[in-house]
Amino acid sequence: SPAAPTPLWAVLAFTFLNSIGSAIIYQGIFFIAREAYGFGPAERFGLGLVYGLTYIPGAIFIGPLLRRLERAGSLSPRGVLAAIMLLMAALCWLPSLAQYFAGDIAPIANTAPSALAAKVSGAWSIWLLIALYSPLSGAMWPMVEAFLAGGRSDRQLRSATGKFNVCWAGALVVSLPIIGPIIEHDALLSMQGLSIVHIIAAVVLLRTFNKRPGKHEHHAHVPHPPVYTQLLTFLRILLPTAFLFISTLSPYLPGSLDRLGISTSLATTVASTWLLTRVLTFLAMERWHGWHGKWSTVIWGGGILVISFAITVLAPLLLPTAAALAVIILALAALGIGIGIIYCSALYYAMEVGAAEVDAGGMHETLIGVGYSVGPACGLLAIGIAESKATPTIPYEPVMALLVCIIALAAAAFGLLFARRATSSTPV
Repeated sequence: SPAAPTPLWAVLAFTFLNSIGSAIIYQGIFFIAREAYGFGPAERFGLGLVYGLTYIPGAIFIGPLLRRLERAGSLSPRGVLAAIMLLMAALCWLPSLAQYFAGDIAPIANTAPSALAAKVSGAWSIWLLIALYSPLSGAMWPMVEAFLAGGRSDRQLRSATGKFNVCWAGALVVSLPIIGPIIEHDALLSMQGLSIVHIIAAVVLLRTFNKRPGKHEHHAHVPHPPVYTQLLTFLRILLPTAFLFISTLSPYLPGSLDRLGISTSLATTVASTWLLTRVLTFLAMERWHGWHGKWSTVIWGGGILVISFAITVLAPLLLPTAAALAVIILALAALGIGIGIIYCSALYYAMEVGAAEVDAGGMHETLIGVGYSVGPACGLLAIGIAESKATPTIPYEPVMALLVCIIALAAAAFGLLFARRATSSTPV
């Protein structure tokens, strides 16, 4: 039946496997770039910027591309998704192939600085990998969300979405501490393993998918309080702001934790602290519904984000090593709670206010891509300001923290202004 949903277990298993890619290619790539090619802060922020900027077109254009292919009678959405997965699997081998053809097939990790300098010639492969892999990832997730939502509505859709959130977020929690020792042993081995994961997802799991997402049936919705519309308007601006914090910290943490004398295997575990508390927040908000319709929950979530981010960045500059590490772990734990609150709230109100739209997945991922781009741009700008001859010699970290917090607070003020004007009849 065209309206039949794809089996939920298949979508969740597919989501879990491919979220390992998010752990390695977005969270882990900055550790890989530092360990394998000696990337400094500016290069890591540049890598993050490339990821964000190339993620956006993949998310924007996948919908029109699918409709064009359907009209032409070419590949089905499932076929397109399989092709994307196989391309991603192939790209994972790009750095290893560059290393092989350069005549150096020894592990890169733990290489002496003089020898490491000779390997930097292969760094182009990391830039190319991100530039090609990121738009494919941006195209993949709206399609996965379409298979998740297609054929489901109301309570069934909300339940499936809750499981989906816990699944992808849980995969990140499990993956990052595991890949840390792998990166420390051989920085490129984790990407080779990811290639196998993508192939399993494409060849095995996609066989259980329907050829097309089930048709979404729009049902009449129970009237909701006007505050739901206001909260949704606010959260549509606050959601990409949450990813602004993530995209700033992801390139920053490898260097920050390295300066504290922490090994790569331990550093990836520390960096995953916020991923764990985000999952726990997802679970808590799914079970407890006392936050529905309350501005206080969203305000607390946003406030936690700003404060915990600033503490994470400034702690290594202001505290001794042991104290700084303890404070960073606590601040990252709080950050995960704030991100979990904002993400869950945005998703809940989007589903409660009007009917959920499958095509909205592309816009959702586009907004995330904007957040992915602004954070690294702030890092690069902060480094430029700190190293400018026109300014006193200062570390770039406080400049970066100030820039990010100003942008976040300005976005929140902008969102509140629009939210006050929103009513239950406002198009969303």
